[in-house]
Amino acid sequence: MTPEEFFMYLIIALVIVAPIGARLYRRMTLHRTTQMLREQLNQSPSNQSTKNPPE
Repeated sequence: MTPEEFFMYLIIALVIVAPIGARLYRRMTLHRTTQMLREQLNQSPSNQSTKNPPE
């Protein structure tokens, strides 16, 4: 395999793999973030009911 072929295949692989990896990472962090927010929102109404919101 010549260096030109190697870099051509490397670039093709990176063009395909990088966006897929980014989407998978974003999906995993989005799932984790929404889960944390739901837990906080489920806990906060009981804690916030006695406090007045700041104005």
